[in-house]
Amino acid sequence: MIIATYDNYDFANQIEYTFNLIFSTYGISFKIIPLKRFKKGHFSLSETVLISYGKNNPELGVKHHVHIYASDFFGKNYLKLHSMPKTPLKKVNRKDFEVKKADLFMGETPVIFRGSEKNILRDSQLIPRGSHFSVCCPIDLIASIFYMVSRYEETVIKKRDSHNRFPASESLAWKEGFLHRPIVNEYIDLLWSWIEEFNLGYKRKSIWNGKNFAVCLTHDVDQLRKYKWYPPLRTIAGSTLKYGKPRKSLALSKDYLKAKLKSDPYDTFSYLINLSKKYGLGSSFYLMSGGKTAFDRRYKINSRKLVSIIRNIQKNGFEIGLHTSFDAYKNAALISSEKATLEKVLGNEVLGVRQHYLRWKTPESWRAREAAGIKYDTSLSFADHEGFRAGICIPFKPFDILENRELDLWELPLISMDGSLYTYQRLSPDKAFIRVKSLIDTVKKHKGVFVILWHNSSFDEVDWPGWSHLYEKILIYINKQSVYSNTALGIIKRWEDEIYK
Repeated sequence: MIIATYDNYDFANQIEYTFNLIFSTYGISFKIIPLKRFKKGHFSLSETVLISYGKNNPELGVKHHVHIYASDFFGKNYLKLHSMPKTPLKKVNRKDFEVKKADLFMGETPVIFRGSEKNILRDSQLIPRGSHFSVCCPIDLIASIFYMVSRYEETVIKKRDSHNRFPASESLAWKEGFLHRPIVNEYIDLLWSWIEEFNLGYKRKSIWNGKNFAVCLTHDVDQLRKYKWYPPLRTIAGSTLKYGKPRKSLALSKDYLKAKLKSDPYDTFSYLINLSKKYGLGSSFYLMSGGKTAFDRRYKINSRKLVSIIRNIQKNGFEIGLHTSFDAYKNAALISSEKATLEKVLGNEVLGVRQHYLRWKTPESWRAREAAGIKYDTSLSFADHEGFRAGICIPFKPFDILENRELDLWELPLISMDGSLYTYQRLSPDKAFIRVKSLIDTVKKHKGVFVILWHNSSFDEVDWPGWSHLYEKILIYINKQSVYSNTALGIIKRWEDEIYK
């Protein structure tokens, strides 16, 4: 068993939440005990690892002991600008940790919060003390992990984009160059590597049925079709007259005729379903059932065309979730109403959501989903950049830093979206594939979940030139791995079942 103890009782909820998050990923038994209770109690410690957290290292006479030095993060400046990490961040080389699995760490490791100014090379090694073995960690792993997964900075920093979203460029991960790394998983793996060094026979649970990692394919349906029954004359003319692009006008004209004679370029649902089945991968589709803004749905949820698509998705065993409308991002009543409308059409309960435009406010958006009876959300990614917004690539229960509690909701972090790569960054298909491949490899290394979003409308060669075959190229690469795949809901249920066994 692992026992964790701490001495900062004013922030017990935050600290215990973070310990729970860490230890649940290991899949072994643990207890979290405040230091004052630990000192009064009687515990069998011969085969126990004690993880202590505080400003000072308590000499408790425990045979196998890891002490994590605490920074000033959980203190008087909490939720104030003065509590933010001091940049540029200090970095340590993976070799400094003296652990067997150093390959888990990607070069230099950024230290978000440092609890001790002592020399990391000397103090992070396994130090024998007679029959005792001790590890001292100067990195404040608890504050650093909590900072990332709670999205603390998004509450403290007020800057937003035109859609009231926290931009990637304001995040610590982007500024310090580690948005492409699941830094929380790296910290969790670092602590585990020290536990392994004690040689007590602890084994981490395998979550993915013997596979190396998990993959979930997701599709947001913003539009069912590109063209209405009449030709887009204004768009065609504008390409030549306003923008001086006669080739674009010609391409649009041909595209419209092709859509009328064969199929609309956005009608890719059968294609997406068949690709998922071909490569043995699970898919989730998120449909809009509400919204009154110019950014919202351009279809009726109960139209004959969409009902036919829905039945095909259901028949093939894939999930349908709710694509919450533009204004529902922090509105529990709107989410509940849209959820009920979609459930009426589906004939079953809706448990998962993805927010339209990835519009988000921390922690209100999580709280609204909990209040609406949602089981999981999978919106947590920056619209303008792929990567690990919360620094983590596994499902987790969010912490509401304003109400100071863990929420009864799962977050399945979105890692890569087609629009981030093309619409925002204008990458070529080849460069986009390199980015996605690197993210897949990183998730695999940490045995996490790779969640990708590919819209049904992103196979249009007129507006997405050269991109129509990129999605299948990604699936081919995934299929070559030892991978577990399911719908988003299936991933959440498996994770929940395994960690709570």
